[in-house]
Amino acid sequence: MLQNETLKTIAEKYGVSVAQLCIRWCLQNDVIPLPKSVTPNRIQQNIDVFGFEIGADDMAVINAMEYCGGSGLDPDEIDF
Repeated sequence: MLQNETLKTIAEKYGVSVAQLCIRWCLQNDVIPLPKSVTPNRIQQNIDVFGFEIGADDMAVINAMEYCGGSGLDPDEIDF
């Protein structure tokens, strides 16, 4: 998803990386993001997601995208 052209365009509009956009999208949808990086600069970027808010129109575009991440499984319904 980090190479998705729609997400790249929206991220550019806010002056953030696609990863930051995805993390912010999670937060605005009350989903716990699980970003991962070993690169100090990227770790800092992953933290720096509170200086912008994704507008309603852009949220609608992202929400309408085909599902492309995670298992989609409900942890309350999985037999671990």
